[in-house]
Amino acid sequence: MNHTPLRMRRILHPDTGRALLVTFTSSMEVGVAAGMADLAGTIGGLAESGLPTAVVVHAGVEKTLFARFPNLPCGTIVDLFGGTWMTTAPQRREQICSLEHAVRVGADAVLMTVALGSADEASQLHLCGRIARECTAWGMPLVVRVDTTETDARRQFSATMSGHGARLAYELGADMVIVNYSGDPGTFGEALQGVDIPVLFGGAPNMATDEALLASIEESMSAGAAGIALSASMFWSDGPTRALEQAAEVVSGSPAA
Repeated sequence: MNHTPLRMRRILHPDTGRALLVTFTSSMEVGVAAGMADLAGTIGGLAESGLPTAVVVHAGVEKTLFARFPNLPCGTIVDLFGGTWMTTAPQRREQICSLEHAVRVGADAVLMTVALGSADEASQLHLCGRIARECTAWGMPLVVRVDTTETDARRQFSATMSGHGARLAYELGADMVIVNYSGDPGTFGEALQGVDIPVLFGGAPNMATDEALLASIEESMSAGAAGIALSASMFWSDGPTRALEQAAEVVSGSPAA
């Protein structure tokens, strides 16, 4: 039996089929963020609020999380890749977790990042294709995040790049893809045509304020996005901020206050 649809239900809202993914992987990149030293406790408390449909963590955190919260009320996605900002190539990420290990620690899905336009793009696409085949064999949903930071800065948030990234992930066999919103709902919606997997908002040209971020999320949803996937640090100040609750309202289809 293919368990992918069953696991997908764990990371999507049961009524809307939309997703609100909160990522807790930045501590590996930059060190422990304020208020997030106890990641398992932080994630468990947030999950009990009912706001995220799933959280993104590394495999070691997954084990601690389930030990403390065996009935965690949201899905979990294990990021198979990682790296730090201490290196001379901070944008580069290597696979640090196998798919089998992610399955064994209880992941509902796995995530990998493809850097569109990077020097080793071909190798990343080859690896993504292999992981997609392994995911199919294990019945494990694959989420692909498309990174455009290594492309021309003028194109990082273009609808063309977002559409290309979404199409690329779809054709490689991903079950869900995270791309940047272009800032224009018309061109963004056109760029996503024919991509038959959920597309999540992963960033936008203007996120300087909570108001700008929420406006971008709302526009992307109106253009066809099926949810959001953002770092917890964007919604944190000694605990989750009101912006996370407002983002959840937008994703659910309720007007943000």
